[in-house]
Amino acid sequence: MARTLYDILEVSSSASPEAIRAAYERLSAKFDPYTPDNRGKPEVRVQHDAVKEAFLTLGNPDKRKRYDSVQVRHAAPFEGDLVAGAPFWTLPRIAALVIALLVGGGWYYQHHQEQARLEAQRAIAEAKAREAEAKARAEAEQARLAARQERDAERRRVNEENRTRNELERARRDYERNRQSQEMRERYAEERQTREQRNHAQREEMEQKRRELERQRAEAANVAEARRRAAREREELCRIERERYGQSISC
Repeated sequence: MARTLYDILEVSSSASPEAIRAAYERLSAKFDPYTPDNRGKPEVRVQHDAVKEAFLTLGNPDKRKRYDSVQVRHAAPFEGDLVAGAPFWTLPRIAALVIALLVGGGWYYQHHQEQARLEAQRAIAEAKAREAEAKARAEAEQARLAARQERDAERRRVNEENRTRNELERARRDYERNRQSQEMRERYAEERQTREQRNHAQREEMEQKRRELERQRAEAANVAEARRRAAREREELCRIERERYGQSISC
């Protein structure tokens, strides 16, 4: 008797979806071709693929319903089976078996093609998703680089403006300091010149006073000397008069 998908999953035809999934997980782990015990065994790979195919059909409610309906039609008894003593392999049964094999093979081929198409579409979708994700990451990276470059350019611009402003401020302070120093030097020079002129005028005035005082002293000395000489001359005159005339006439 041919094995059904329920036989492959080792469950009954009335098994619940949870039981089917549990059986699939158990058998998939048991026939995993990548485990050390199953590596290099082609029959394990075949069994694993059969378990996977059975679960893809029985795990989907719509596909399971279609599969069960096909199984019921193929398992229906022929009228010849009800005749006592009739041979088992009659022509109708052989024809039904051939039809069932053809239908089952066609269904399996169609199912396999559908699975292959779905796998290809899934692979294409995953590839497109990975490509879109990589493109999004690249665009995000480009945006991040552009934002960082913009921030760096803005930082350089701000630094350049600050440097220019600092240089201008430093030049202004230097100019102001030099101007103040120049004004102080000029004011000091003017004050020194004024002080020197005042001192020179004071010296000139003192020199004039000294000369005037010396002149007055010289005049006073001359007057005193003239008076003393006049007094001596008068005394001499008086002496001469006394000697000549016996008396002093001028005195």
